[in-house]
Amino acid sequence: MDDRELIKRIMEEVKDEKLREELLALVVEKNKKREEERPIDYLARQEILGGATEGVSKVGWWIMYIISIVFILVGSLGPLGLLGYFLTPAEERDRNAWVFIFFFSILFMIGIAWFFTLRSGKKEYERFKHKSVN
Repeated sequence: MDDRELIKRIMEEVKDEKLREELLALVVEKNKKREEERPIDYLARQEILGGATEGVSKVGWWIMYIISIVFILVGSLGPLGLLGYFLTPAEERDRNAWVFIFFFSILFMIGIAWFFTLRSGKKEYERFKHKSVN
């Protein structure tokens, strides 16, 4: 039941004038306490969540950054395998090597794309943070 309904119900059901004034005063006092606590509580919660969210985001960004570098390093075996495939004589080439070359090349491309996406996202974040400070 919200405060408007409570006030309406008090006005309708309570016949004693003095009791009605006391109940309405209690409702007003309760609203004042609630309004006084709300902004402080809201700002404190916002600050805590903002700090925690930024910290978690930084940790997540670094983890993804490291994983993208691992993808690039492991995936670099694909282009190296392709180079090795063409440098070996035709009689000694393994026909199944294409599967591994393809797999590692895909890892390499995903790692490169992921790396540059993270870098551009970080630059956008820094630009946005700089605009919000000014």
